[in-house]
Amino acid sequence: MQRIGKSTPTFVLATLITGIAGAGMAQAAVIIPQKDGFSGFINLGAGAYTTETNVLANIAALGDIDLGPEKIDSLNSSPDDESGVLPMVNFELSYTFAESRTQLYLGNLLEDFLRFDLNSVAGVRQGIGDAGIIGASLRRTSVVTEVWQDPYLTGVKRKRTDRDVSGANIYWQQIFGTGLELEYTSSEVDIDRERSGEALGLSAAERRLLDRNGDINRFDVRYEFSSDDKRHIVTPGIRFIDNDLDGGAMSNDGAGLEMLYIYSPNKRWRHVVNFTYADLEYDKTNPVFGKKDETERLGGSWTSFYVEPFGWKDWSANFTLAWFEEDHDIDFYDTTVKLIGVGMLRRF
Repeated sequence: MQRIGKSTPTFVLATLITGIAGAGMAQAAVIIPQKDGFSGFINLGAGAYTTETNVLANIAALGDIDLGPEKIDSLNSSPDDESGVLPMVNFELSYTFAESRTQLYLGNLLEDFLRFDLNSVAGVRQGIGDAGIIGASLRRTSVVTEVWQDPYLTGVKRKRTDRDVSGANIYWQQIFGTGLELEYTSSEVDIDRERSGEALGLSAAERRLLDRNGDINRFDVRYEFSSDDKRHIVTPGIRFIDNDLDGGAMSNDGAGLEMLYIYSPNKRWRHVVNFTYADLEYDKTNPVFGKKDETERLGGSWTSFYVEPFGWKDWSANFTLAWFEEDHDIDFYDTTVKLIGVGMLRRF
């Protein structure tokens, strides 16, 4: 299972909204088919969302999706609610070479959605016998995400700029027939026009502390447990995060926990519950607010799937409820997201 997680508020918010409601028929672990050929899925749907954020502006996903207010009156005020409806189109296309146990793939992975991650992915999976499955992928933000050039500008309309994330990861799962999985991800964040603090009259050194560009590294350890009848699958995980951003007041590190639970009471229904928590400490004092930041991140979702609705073979209907919150010591960065999504998934 390949996943990539960025630990800045803007990325987590964007991926939660555009990804979690598009989750497909989740499987707990990757299974490489026994026959040559193409396989995959496509999921089409829509979601209704509500956000509160001062840091994220817009997602251009089949139309502009406004996420944060264009104008703020004070750095000490809570952001206004933004709400709307967004379309979702998710897919994965794979080709398997059965004899060598090699699979090439392109798309948005089902497992990523259930852990609040959304990326365009191109990679390879390789079965290595009893030792498990190893893999590697290249990734890039799959929708155009916009942030504010200077998020601290007050009293006038703020200008948008693109935020791009690219990176790669490697992983090893089903290690020697167990449920153990190890994964390392490295990514680079690029803000097209980074002008944080420009309107506040800060010195050049102080503005550098607010730079949101930089590198992000994450290491995940997970273990899958399942009942004998496979009706219950539980996958807890530990995550180690290092957001080595160019601005010391934006740079942070810490650790987190995640839990994925899949319950399949019968052949027609599957329920997936996801929980994530992280505690991050920032490196330097924020020159705008005069103190170091610290944040606790908490999120959860419930996704239910109904197989073969209306008797349609290879189709699944899905419904998602999701909630996410970041609670910062500096209130300006607080973030809340609520989402309801529905979709129809077709496997092939």
